[in-house]
Amino acid sequence: MSNLFRRVVRTALGRRRVQSLRSLIRDSSLFTQQATVAEPGSGKVLVVAPHMDDETLGCGGTIARHVLAGAQVTVVFLTDGRHGASYAGMTEPERDLRRTEIVATRRAEAQCAGRILGVQSLSFLDAEDGSLRTDRRVPALLRTILEREQPHCVYLPSFLEQHRDHRAANGVLLTAAAGTGLQFECRGYEVWTPLIPNCVVKIDATVALKKRALACYQSQLEQMDYVHAALGLNAHRSLALGGNAGGFAEAFQALPLADYMRLYRAIPRSLLF
Repeated sequence: MSNLFRRVVRTALGRRRVQSLRSLIRDSSLFTQQATVAEPGSGKVLVVAPHMDDETLGCGGTIARHVLAGAQVTVVFLTDGRHGASYAGMTEPERDLRRTEIVATRRAEAQCAGRILGVQSLSFLDAEDGSLRTDRRVPALLRTILEREQPHCVYLPSFLEQHRDHRAANGVLLTAAAGTGLQFECRGYEVWTPLIPNCVVKIDATVALKKRALACYQSQLEQMDYVHAALGLNAHRSLALGGNAGGFAEAFQALPLADYMRLYRAIPRSLLF
């Protein structure tokens, strides 16, 4: 594990808390990952997705397992996906029309994926992608959803993700949760950037559902083979299951909200933005 990450964890949580979170900072070697194998349960689960497809890429198999266990799952999409297509060579009226079309297409794709995974509720907060960090409406909207749903577990992209909207989603969630008294567990998931996991979920039973859900996102699959990339990462994560298990797993940084908040706030702003 990098010295930078060790320093950040120590600064954020103090030595006593670090000792209680050994699984998060232990050896992250390819073949010796130390992570708890979690069993998704029932209750109320909320998934924060900066873009429509992040939820399926990062934790689609886990979402489906929660649903099979009887959980009530809500997915909240923070942005409207308007920049998920090229507008090169178009006039302004043509761009406006194309923008409306792509937003509608991506919403329909998200609804398709949600049905396949068994998600009971979808919310669309419609921030402009790329501008999530400066959108002042979204934290208040998310706060309303958190207070209504009272989740016991919230999934969101890791704060060390490559994409700036993914990192910004952490600030949105923590701002939304501040002062609510909610005590949920945060589970940071990986989309573009592999993380150092302390928790993995075996998704062999639901990987077919994840593949079908990803196939809904045709507007994005035209640009890149996200299915191949996501399942390759999930195959790699199965190493944490030990032995010759093979199969597929999704990996997370799982911490109570208060600890997750301390860790996030200890990251230098220059790395986040």
